Amino acid sequence: MTISTSSVFSFKTAKFPGLGKGGRVQIPQHLHSQLDTSNRMRIIPWAAAEAVAQVLLGRVEAERTPKSLTVQTIDKDGQPVLMASHPAQATWVNAGQTVRPYILLIAEAQLAAKHTELAERWGALLHTIDQHAVTLPATEDQLATLSYTAEFKDDLQRVLDTLYYTGKLYADTCSWITGPLSAPAAWTHSPVLLGQSPRQPGEPGADLSEEGRLTRRAAYGIRALLVGPTGCGKTELGKRVALSTGSTIVSLKGRPGLEDRDMIGFISPTLQGARWVDGPLARAMRLAQQGTRTTLLIDELLRLDAYHRNALIGLLDDVSATELKATLGVDVPDGRYYTLDLPGAGEVLYAPTRLLSVLCTTNAGSSYTQSGELDPALLRRFQRVMFVSYPAEAVIMPVYAKAATPGTARVAYALEVATRSMTVDQGQLLARPMNTGVTLNFLAEVQDLVQAGLSETNALREALLVTVTPFCCELTDEGLPDPAAVNALKARLEEQLRKGLLHKAA
Repeated sequence: MTISTSSVFSFKTAKFPGLGKGGRVQIPQHLHSQLDTSNRMRIIPWAAAEAVAQVLLGRVEAERTPKSLTVQTIDKDGQPVLMASHPAQATWVNAGQTVRPYILLIAEAQLAAKHTELAERWGALLHTIDQHAVTLPATEDQLATLSYTAEFKDDLQRVLDTLYYTGKLYADTCSWITGPLSAPAAWTHSPVLLGQSPRQPGEPGADLSEEGRLTRRAAYGIRALLVGPTGCGKTELGKRVALSTGSTIVSLKGRPGLEDRDMIGFISPTLQGARWVDGPLARAMRLAQQGTRTTLLIDELLRLDAYHRNALIGLLDDVSATELKATLGVDVPDGRYYTLDLPGAGEVLYAPTRLLSVLCTTNAGSSYTQSGELDPALLRRFQRVMFVSYPAEAVIMPVYAKAATPGTARVAYALEVATRSMTVDQGQLLARPMNTGVTLNFLAEVQDLVQAGLSETNALREALLVTVTPFCCELTDEGLPDPAAVNALKARLEEQLRKGLLHKAA
């Protein structure tokens, strides 16, 4: 059993009127799939176009397990149809012969790490849709409007040509089975087809929070800058996003005096001769070049010298596959690529943008030690800039409760929130407010003092003096925390204790 070629091309769909509704519509040569390198004429496979539309309209559900992939779509009579793919066994169940095989191919590319060119081109199509401010799943009117835009039309035709040739090559090696199937308990992975994070149990649709949006974009590569006060969780947010997309994390900590060897890499003498040693930038590029989804996490961007920030400007300039072939002479699948010249090594690394996310963090405000200001040339290369605030109580309290007793955690969090309105900026006495790191240090010290025999109340009072006051209070000429600021902190702690937070019932 194979895909019915005659049905594929004779199929009619009105979903993309900018391309047409059927018939012999030619795909331009520069959009052709690299899976077939001949110069033969290509015609739009309209059944594949219908499959793409069904996915973008949110009419396809998917659930992945370690061994199989179950997919549900709607047939021409509006009835649900179950299909299954066993990628490791190259087996399809209930695949049909016209539209459904292409839906399975898209699902395998997004959920089963198969069909590399299709995954790249599908990611580019989703990115273009996002650039046109269309939230997926789309409506039929939105798809119709998009189909008249040049960039979407090109990306769609790339996907269609790749779908056709992927099916042509893969179907011959795949076992086709017709059999009964059972629907899973939940369709957790349906959003992944649209470049979004998996759905949580009971969640009705896409996560529209900043973290949710960032995670969805990271699924096909993102350059993002996270801005916010120190200790508000920017780095942890970056790590959560990376882990949620299955990325390997490569970290670089910004600091003055960083050398090229610490950032890009260096040539090291060995008994076997000189050899190149990758720094974080080269390591991230090499991993992505080898096909590993990677996140380069650069902490404290503005603590890098301007020279090294300029190097990032070059790195974040992406080029097309055609440009890459022209400059390096390498044949790569269609898509966008980052490049990095290794100084003195005679090697240029290249990495597909869909596999490499670059997440940078920087502190906000003039009170932080930073090296100059953010160059507009670098700023415009970030596709998303997020202003990160302190984590919400519901997010951070479980973290604090693991570090101490629930009562101590409540007091510490209340004190942390209070210090945000006690700074010099608000006409008060503190140099800076508490943050997550300071609060965790505070709780750890409290726990240590309790274990040493102090009551929780006295442990909170003593811990305040060695963890919170050194951070929050300006130092006097004698090198001691400002007494007035210390007293203000003490008074606010006593206020929280009087409220009974320490012994409040859970």
